[in-house]
Amino acid sequence: MEVVLDRDAFLRGLQMVQNIVEPRQTLPILANVLVEAEGETVRLTATDLEVGARVGVPARVASPGAITVSARKLAEIVKELPAAAVALRVGENATVSLRCGGATYKLVGLAPDDFPAVVPATPASWVTLDARTLREMLAQTKFAVSHDETRYALNGILFTFQGKDVRLVATDGHRLAISMRSLGTGVGGASGIVPRKAVNELERVLGAGEDVQIAITDNQFVLQMPNFVMTARLIEGQFPNYEAVVPKNHPGKLVIGRSVLAAALRRVAVMAEERNKPVKLTLAPATLRLSASSQELGEAEEILEVEYAGEELTIGFNSRYVLDAISAVEKDQVVFEFKDGLSPGLIKTVEDEGYCCVIMPMRI
Repeated sequence: MEVVLDRDAFLRGLQMVQNIVEPRQTLPILANVLVEAEGETVRLTATDLEVGARVGVPARVASPGAITVSARKLAEIVKELPAAAVALRVGENATVSLRCGGATYKLVGLAPDDFPAVVPATPASWVTLDARTLREMLAQTKFAVSHDETRYALNGILFTFQGKDVRLVATDGHRLAISMRSLGTGVGGASGIVPRKAVNELERVLGAGEDVQIAITDNQFVLQMPNFVMTARLIEGQFPNYEAVVPKNHPGKLVIGRSVLAAALRRVAVMAEERNKPVKLTLAPATLRLSASSQELGEAEEILEVEYAGEELTIGFNSRYVLDAISAVEKDQVVFEFKDGLSPGLIKTVEDEGYCCVIMPMRI
């Protein structure tokens, strides 16, 4: 195999797949990236058997072929090269020679025969949406994914296609985030839990302008963009009945600027207990009082003039959870709804654009 690639394009391709490679692997070949040359393209593929990605990079292919080489070391080398043409050639005994300008490298590769297949099963149907929308939906749910490995079904985001709607849902048992968008055409019916690692990679590789296609098969999530495909094995298990958790018809409604609430929460939480950062919200007509205290540190309080309609009430929340929920909103104002001091609170946008976050209260 002998190819010539543009250094910048080569580096971008490596960066799109290298994070999938785990530092410690049971199989040595899984620490490698598969490099395949054919036609006018070099394909770079990485997998950890759960998540896989393949990207195409334009190249001048003198002779086709394939090799696997350390993903971390190859990316490290290409990152340091000057912006010039990179010549890559595979010699005897799977030796990889790399040349760029006056710099030359020789890397020990492994034959590609044992590299796991990453080509996805052909989905029955695709759902098409723009990358910006998918990025926004991921940001509105990812923070609520559980890190408790014993609750395996909560360690990812539930993707659901139904009618004309695409819905993403995540929960860790303390909060529940939902992001929904309606598309112009029907998307059929399918659902699956996409693991946290795949969600992180999706967010990292998605751009802002292009359309993306996503699909769910029996056991696999698939995303494809021009010259890029990513697969992830779906998490097995039953996702909770989240629709039963979302409160209906809250009588108390607080409308407040997102940045105003966030700044006040951060100021008051400085004096909150470190473990859960609890902050107490006391609501009365046109007034919100935030307070926090700690036996070791002291106490803090801030009063805001707000738009609030409802009964007077006092409720406590983990301030980090509230900050996460409002940080996922791009609009200036948010709506915070309450039933009473012991029931979950509901955060959504003023325009009710398909995003909401349910947060369980704390006893303070």
